[in-house]
Amino acid sequence: MAAGGSEAALVVGSAFMRDLGSLFPVAMTLSGDELVFTFVSSCASSDEVEQWVRERSGALLAGRVPRFFADPEQRRIGVELAGTRIGALILLADEVAAGQTDAPHRGRWQDQMPYAVRIALDELARMLSRCHHRTGGAVPLIDLNLEYRRDQDYQARLGHVDANMRPYIAPVRPTLTLHWRSATSGQRKAFLDELLEGAPGRNWLRRRRTVRLMGLELEVAP
Repeated sequence: MAAGGSEAALVVGSAFMRDLGSLFPVAMTLSGDELVFTFVSSCASSDEVEQWVRERSGALLAGRVPRFFADPEQRRIGVELAGTRIGALILLADEVAAGQTDAPHRGRWQDQMPYAVRIALDELARMLSRCHHRTGGAVPLIDLNLEYRRDQDYQARLGHVDANMRPYIAPVRPTLTLHWRSATSGQRKAFLDELLEGAPGRNWLRRRRTVRLMGLELEVAP
């Protein structure tokens, strides 16, 4: 995995999300080529968790052999992909509801998040590939985090939709924060030029940029 750097981790991570199914991503952290997710499972009991694991054991995830492990109460499932530094922690929904982990208010808006995160990861992987191809040098490495920030306009937006549509309005702003771990100045500039659809102004390296990427906010640190 190290040879492909962050780009390869994002590609495999997106396929990993797809093959796991529609699990809500509570958190995600990419550190170079190490990618770790936290998901919420729809399983209602430890028996359902055990069945969920059995159905996926022996099958490939993202084209790789997964290793599953669970705590004694079968309430937390760990998954690791062989030959990679990619894995996940899967929690039962009632653990999240009980406040045992940080997570935004639940609602139907969460149904669209697995797909939204996946296509954002795919697009970031393509952008890293293009900036590396254009400028050469070592494979660029990034740190990337998924977080949910409170939407200050949430109540105002609720007032503009019918009551039956309100569960689909997110009370938070899903945000990806990107920091450069290892990249040349040319790679950074090529990446930001593409992201902003034009050459950035002077001193862009010292400014934090926030743009929309496939429906999510992407914040790029200097």
